[in-house]
Amino acid sequence: TSTKEQGPEINIRLAQAEDIKAYTDLLQRTYEDTYTNEKKGLPKELFSKEVFNTEYNQEYLRDNLRIVDDQKTWLAFDGEKLVGSVTATSKGEDCEFRGFYVDPAYQGHGIGKKLVDLANTFAGNRDVVLDTYTHNEKTLAMYRKLGFEDDGPNPIFHRHWSEWPEGVEAESIRLRLKRKKG
Repeated sequence: TSTKEQGPEINIRLAQAEDIKAYTDLLQRTYEDTYTNEKKGLPKELFSKEVFNTEYNQEYLRDNLRIVDDQKTWLAFDGEKLVGSVTATSKGEDCEFRGFYVDPAYQGHGIGKKLVDLANTFAGNRDVVLDTYTHNEKTLAMYRKLGFEDDGPNPIFHRHWSEWPEGVEAESIRLRLKRKKG
């Protein structure tokens, strides 16, 4: 898939194992930019290159790049530079989206929309579930605009990465886009 909208020429393709370094870099940069919040006790160091390159996180990220019948990851490139990603995984009657990021310098060019369209096609008629940090107001507003609602009576939970100091947590929210009839 190719698109040329107001600037960069973006090519989107399925992920490959050898994309791990570029994928790690994209997620690290976008997490650091999007989720750092000193007031919430989430300084930049929690999203450092060292944190993203631990064995545990590298295993998780490599798993996201696996292309199998029940999981697809699409990557958006500007030339050789990875600028966006989304992973869609079949979870029974639901489809989970994760790793949905667009480099902040590339937002507003329709890249996220193209990635979501591909993931939605994979999801088919299934509900889509995802989670994000509650202090990420811009992303929450985007998901709500797309029709996502709080998932269940207790959608709030707290996430703690094993690399973080004891007691540091990020408040997160589970969201659902209902698609099933009835």
